[in-house]
Amino acid sequence: MKPLNLIALLAFLAIAVAMLMLNKTRSRELQDKVMTVFSPFIHASASVDKEVQHNSSAFTGDPVQVQRDNEKLQIEVQRLRIVTKRYDELMEENSKLRQQLDYKQGSPFNLTAARVVKRSAGTWWNTLIIDKGSLDGLGTDSPVITDVGLVGKTGKLSPHMAEVILLTDELCRVSAYIEGTREKGILAGERGGTDLRPDLRLRFLSRNAAVNVGANVYSSGDGGVFPPGLHLGKVKRFENREISGEAVVEPVVDFESLDHVFVIEMQKAEPAPAAEAIQKAEPVNGGSGGKGKGKGRK
Repeated sequence: MKPLNLIALLAFLAIAVAMLMLNKTRSRELQDKVMTVFSPFIHASASVDKEVQHNSSAFTGDPVQVQRDNEKLQIEVQRLRIVTKRYDELMEENSKLRQQLDYKQGSPFNLTAARVVKRSAGTWWNTLIIDKGSLDGLGTDSPVITDVGLVGKTGKLSPHMAEVILLTDELCRVSAYIEGTREKGILAGERGGTDLRPDLRLRFLSRNAAVNVGANVYSSGDGGVFPPGLHLGKVKRFENREISGEAVVEPVVDFESLDHVFVIEMQKAEPAPAAEAIQKAEPVNGGSGGKGKGKGRK
């Protein structure tokens, strides 16, 4: 025990013994004097205890309540993350739609916008289903594109749905040429496994053709199904076969993330003739053309 504490204890014991030996009146007087002497220390001690309790409550609080507040904050953080992610997705989708709208307005063809509504894992690289069909003006073997390049062509039709045969399928064959060369051939996909995207192969090229890796491949327009100038892909490598050469082509379209496409009407869009031009083109009554038509009606 510390000396100061020992002295205080002995003093307390001495005072207690003295109080027991005094009469009641003297004992009460002595108690009052002791209380007067120690009252500042009692007040200071009480203030310190109160401050300690206040600080302890402020920093720690109820452990159960602190745990509940922490869980609420974690839930709110997760909610905000979900909202932020959804916002980013909507902004990206909006940007894509704006880009497609600009492409449609600047395209030289009549385009029908369509949305991809179904894809199957077993035919992922072969076909997909869009939400436009025969009653929406679509026909069989109509080219399907994005603003990047050729996707494929329409297959089976229903009133408001259509199958699209993808460029990566072997049934979708496109007459194509390699930019910067005289090389022309037939581009088609290869039916293979569903886990990896099949390569596109441009067949029937000249043996030992001077083909550069990275050269662009476009549709030539031969055959009448696909218009000329549609971007198909880029050359990955050139291979010599027994009779002809072949180029392995990397598609420019990302077939894994197709959401919206355009279906082309093969006739180019032309502006409607003005009303004055129509009137000038109509036969005038009394002229030779008008008389001939009048005779035909009688």
